[in-house]
Amino acid sequence: MTNFCNLCIDDFVFCFIKMEKGDQGKEDSRDRISELTDEILFIILSFLTLKEVAKICFLSRRLKILWPHIVALNFDASNTLGELRRNGRLRKKKRTWYINWVNHVLESHKGSSLNEFRVCFDLDWTCRHDIDSWFCFAISKRVRKLELDFEEVAEETWPPGLRSYSLTKSCFNFIRTPQGLSCIGLLDSLCLRFVKVSGEVLEHFLLHCPLLEKLVVEWSNNLVTLNVASSSPLRLRYLEIRSCLALQNLEISAPNLQSFLYYGQKVALHIENAPLLTDVLIGGNLDDEPAFAFCPLSGYLCQLKTLTLEMSAYNMTFPNFPELTNLRHLAVSAYGGYDDDLLVLTSLIDASPSLNKLSLELNIWRSSTYNHAHNTSNVTGKPIPSLKVVEVIGFRGFKIDVDFLAYLLEHGKVMEKITINCCHPSWAGQILEFETIKERERARKHALQLKSKSPSTTEFVVI
Repeated sequence: MTNFCNLCIDDFVFCFIKMEKGDQGKEDSRDRISELTDEILFIILSFLTLKEVAKICFLSRRLKILWPHIVALNFDASNTLGELRRNGRLRKKKRTWYINWVNHVLESHKGSSLNEFRVCFDLDWTCRHDIDSWFCFAISKRVRKLELDFEEVAEETWPPGLRSYSLTKSCFNFIRTPQGLSCIGLLDSLCLRFVKVSGEVLEHFLLHCPLLEKLVVEWSNNLVTLNVASSSPLRLRYLEIRSCLALQNLEISAPNLQSFLYYGQKVALHIENAPLLTDVLIGGNLDDEPAFAFCPLSGYLCQLKTLTLEMSAYNMTFPNFPELTNLRHLAVSAYGGYDDDLLVLTSLIDASPSLNKLSLELNIWRSSTYNHAHNTSNVTGKPIPSLKVVEVIGFRGFKIDVDFLAYLLEHGKVMEKITINCCHPSWAGQILEFETIKERERARKHALQLKSKSPSTTEFVVI
């Protein structure tokens, strides 16, 4: 079964068509797929997207019978979203196509429950009647994983989310009825992106979904306050709040929380009763210092294993850290100018005696016009005792990256591998990764100069 599931859908179709032909290439009248058990057929269907299911149903009458009972409805339209990013004028036509597709499948669905319901497309408040019906459909099927993602990829307004779908009063009223309360009891993952939702609604889910382990909210302009707590112990393990521009106050009391990701403007943050917290991301408004989050996190810094920071290089200031005893991986995404300074990060590195891996993503776009908020005279030059792996994306060979990497090479005592990618982070993996060949070669030249400073035992890779 493992080898079979690794086949792409076209190979899958070809294999079964071949199975249904005799040795001489003549058609076999038997429907061999229908000879498989329901259990195997459902396993096959579970590995396919809805588009792929539609593609293979002509192979077997039993597949046609069984597919309306599948328990995962993932309306993935990635290719079409790509078209909209390239040509926003297609949005009206493609929206109509997507809405009709979802409605057709839901009308055909006969199953009593769903493990997953995911809709992801460029939709806004004008599509609210259809989205309302999808939401209530998923809830009534006792869905376990619910994701609504309505990013407007063809919209050019700022800030994003101004025309976002808003969870309507009728939907909220439904999940407060006895039927709705019983249906949301099995929900273990809730992801809402470009959905206007209030703290009251989210707290209702937290209170009445005892199995909820993952909560993601992104670009919700209606979220002002959120209290992540419950009268009974929360099962929540993963909490992500991103770009909720109206948010002012966030309170967290979650004894099972392991990962907390916050990306946004400065807020009043309160964290307590999080003994299992080991993975944290803090980032957001480029003009806000990230220090606002470190005081609420101070009681948990010593237990973190992974820390990710997304911020501007010019206002990267930190408090006096307690020792981050267990920190193994530090990831920093920095925005800044050619002449900004990353050496302020050394205070964080000095406070992390067990640091094993450092990931650095650089978004360099201009010469800095800001006064640096930090003072590199505080750089201690202490040995870095355990750092083995360094990965850099966005290396350009300017002061901001050369000085910092030279420092690591000088003070890292057990460095095993350094990987430097001269591609801008937003272009990594794409066909056209560099602005010009000249810029690429200049960056590579500076990277190779750093290589001469690295120990002979260190593997030095330049991409």
